[in-house]
Amino acid sequence: MTAKGCFSYKNATVNGFNITNQLQVRVEAIDNNVAKIYTTDENGNPLPMPVNVSLRTGEDVNVPVYNNEFLIVWIESYVLAVGGVDIMWLHNQKQQAFSASNGITAFSL
Repeated sequence: MTAKGCFSYKNATVNGFNITNQLQVRVEAIDNNVAKIYTTDENGNPLPMPVNVSLRTGEDVNVPVYNNEFLIVWIESYVLAVGGVDIMWLHNQKQQAFSASNGITAFSL
């Protein structure tokens, strides 16, 4: 498995993956908590979700297709499969960024 980057729910960057010459998968934030995974052709034109594409949570719960998209939330991890073969993993990193007032020092144990 090779890392291919990060996705943020906090910006407008659309991340994409070329699955075949004619099929791309894109991940795009809807708001700070929800994103969508959808398919396009090589020119970026939306496609209906192919029946052989599936998404499940890290707990093996299938995510249903809604309006030709999968809806995902930041708190969960996901696995995307094509034809029953796992091809893409979205790992929730379960971390927080710290900010503190001036004069407050940080440490780790």
